[in-house]
Amino acid sequence: MRLVPWHDPLPPGIALHRLDLDLAAEDGDAWSDLTPDERARANRFARRADCVRFAHTRAAVRRLIAQRLACRPAEVPLRADAHGKPFVEAGSDNAVPLFNISHAGDHALIALADPARVCCVGVDIEACARDLMADADALLAMAFTAREQREIRSDADLPRAFYRRWVGKEAVLKAAGVGMAEHLQSIGIHPDAHGALAVDCAVPAWAGIEAMALSAPPGYAAALAWHTKEQPL
Repeated sequence: MRLVPWHDPLPPGIALHRLDLDLAAEDGDAWSDLTPDERARANRFARRADCVRFAHTRAAVRRLIAQRLACRPAEVPLRADAHGKPFVEAGSDNAVPLFNISHAGDHALIALADPARVCCVGVDIEACARDLMADADALLAMAFTAREQREIRSDADLPRAFYRRWVGKEAVLKAAGVGMAEHLQSIGIHPDAHGALAVDCAVPAWAGIEAMALSAPPGYAAALAWHTKEQPL
């Protein structure tokens, strides 16, 4: 397993790491950094790859946050909200970072954000299946707004156009802290030629969430979303 800091430019207050996974490996040192509940959860996965992916991603998150909180990884107080989004229980420490994770295939992304500068953060990575578009009409109608559908259909590379918007949409909804299925049509993602993702939001409470495409490994697409806090004058 290899944890790689992100070197491309990112918004102020956000750090990003990519975890490259060996899904055939043993749990190794990841196991010692998990809580008993997390070990039990890992053991419930039917597929070995899913167990390894969960264990090593969660252990990497704990190590990164433990460095900031000056504690042992297993002592980081991770909790999950009503939508299953993990967070660090703040207690009395205002320096507790915001974070979000996503994993797919052989890679995971871990975003950490300074709560003094960022209200929320979301990240997504997806392995791009070229045969996903076999039933394109139903898929586009379910997941995308009318404008997004027009833009995707007019693109010469339909799968690429699909995934650029899909990862942006998921990152934004993860930043907003809501479930995906019921809000897919509430967000429109419109990429430009330079990697920026314009966000068209139908929910006033989510106004201000921004997004950008990330440089993903070959065969993957990824995006980051965040809401910058207004700084006092």
